[in-house]
Amino acid sequence: MLFQLNLPPLDILFSLIINMIISLLLLILGMKISKLIVEEKKWDDYPLNTFIVIFPWFIIDNFFSIILILFQFDFYLVQLIKIVPFLLISTYLATNIYKLNYKNAFLFILVVQISISVIQVLIHIIWEEFPAFMASLRGIDYAMNSSIIMYFISFVVILGFSVIFVYWGNKVQLVKRKKMIAILSLAPSLYILTLLLVKFKRDFFANIAVFLVIPLLIAAVIALILKQIAYSKIPYREIRGLNILEKGKILLDIKDLKVYYPLFGGMLKRQIGAVKAVDGISFNIKTGETVGLVGESGCGKTTVAKAILGLVGKTEGKILYYNDPIPEQYSKYLRQKIQIVFQDPDASLNPRMKIVDIIAEPLRNLMGITKKDEIRRRVLELLDKVSLKPEHMDRFPHEFSGGQKQRIIIARALACNPDLIILDEPTSALDVSVQAQILNLLKQLQKTYGYGFLFITHNLSVVNHIADRVAVMYLGKFVEVGKTNQIFLSPTHPYTIALLESRSDIDPEKQEIRFVLSGEVPSPIAPPPGCTFNPRCSSDARTKECEYDLPHKIKIEEDHYIWCVNPPVGFTPSQEE
Repeated sequence: MLFQLNLPPLDILFSLIINMIISLLLLILGMKISKLIVEEKKWDDYPLNTFIVIFPWFIIDNFFSIILILFQFDFYLVQLIKIVPFLLISTYLATNIYKLNYKNAFLFILVVQISISVIQVLIHIIWEEFPAFMASLRGIDYAMNSSIIMYFISFVVILGFSVIFVYWGNKVQLVKRKKMIAILSLAPSLYILTLLLVKFKRDFFANIAVFLVIPLLIAAVIALILKQIAYSKIPYREIRGLNILEKGKILLDIKDLKVYYPLFGGMLKRQIGAVKAVDGISFNIKTGETVGLVGESGCGKTTVAKAILGLVGKTEGKILYYNDPIPEQYSKYLRQKIQIVFQDPDASLNPRMKIVDIIAEPLRNLMGITKKDEIRRRVLELLDKVSLKPEHMDRFPHEFSGGQKQRIIIARALACNPDLIILDEPTSALDVSVQAQILNLLKQLQKTYGYGFLFITHNLSVVNHIADRVAVMYLGKFVEVGKTNQIFLSPTHPYTIALLESRSDIDPEKQEIRFVLSGEVPSPIAPPPGCTFNPRCSSDARTKECEYDLPHKIKIEEDHYIWCVNPPVGFTPSQEE
């Protein structure tokens, strides 16, 4: 591969060994490049597959190296000839292993082959030129010293220029392969700079102005071309108006969701248990519908939201969006369609950014919109939707009240045209009058555009005002699900009854809390056997069976269910589901 000399047998053997070692290193490099491509494309990333696909190159390269050394063929001719069998064999292997069509498999193998070949040629050139260059250093003098020093200075200049040029631009945040572009633009420039030093030696310092400009221009041209190619691949999404969604379609469907947080202990830090934050719940959200999720602190409400958003991994179960499973790695499309409004607006807003920049972030990063005038126009539309004024655009978060900050968060959630918005206690930090403003705003937006809402809160009065259906959680499980009127007018599960009785009403004649839920919430690490609510239950239907039997689903009426061991008093067993 590297030698074309008529050598004695021992020297030929030495050359073959050196070639084999270099081929092995290039094989490892080819596998690394293949793995990067496979991981990005999300193909089957079983480690042995990349080895099987690239290994034919190792065999072919060593075969042609023997021919090259023994018969002294031209190095570059051999490089071109051996590309053909590798492309044919590895393309066939890639189509079968990764289940690709021939076009994609061929492009995949071609990228790997070009990467290996470029490095192989560089090694050959360096090997050929290095002895002569080292010989020239024997009579080293001031001019040569100056040239070498200037070479390293030029190296740093080109490196810095390439990185800055590649990372500069208003769309560059949307480009995934910025490092790859920087390397591809930098490598030819550094190679040419090295060749100029080897070629001109002492004259390199005297002509540094020209020798530095040439690599810089090459780096800029290559980076510009590659950036334009990368920009053309950005999925630009047109700004649509806040379209009205077709109401009644199942937007999100959750089936038997479980989220366990592992606990580690002991000297070896092995798993000794798990916190069962969410333990097998199922529900769905339709377009134009609000589902309220209520329960005490620590029951798993926020964990459900995080699992939907992909912020925590699910242990078991399915989360379907329009009947398609949500992958573990959220795509940009899903990031647009599922948004969240957090509980604390102050923690959700960057105090150093203006409101126009805060709301514009999803427009830039998810929608691919970078024109300043277009962004400001869109931000103005969103501020108008949440009843804020145009002059608010260029203010900072500290200049707004709590209600206005929450409106800004809602505007940012609406920026990507979502279908589902998760509201994690959005009114808990607001005063009563501001709560009413935000709730009315949400109801109006939903009525107009058909959004689906998952409203997480512990404030039952808010749920009664905004929700269409309510799910009551206790210790990671649902205990009662039904329409809002069914839950508030005819609660059936003892825990739901206790929550509703614990509400504080504004009544001058009733200044005492009517009911206090006794006992403490059990630990989700070691919940009590049987019904988890059993130690705190005060229902007349409570029996000894509640201490060891698991609750089962009981149908109270249409769309109204509870999970209990025994049917409630006055309930006929024939109605059980």
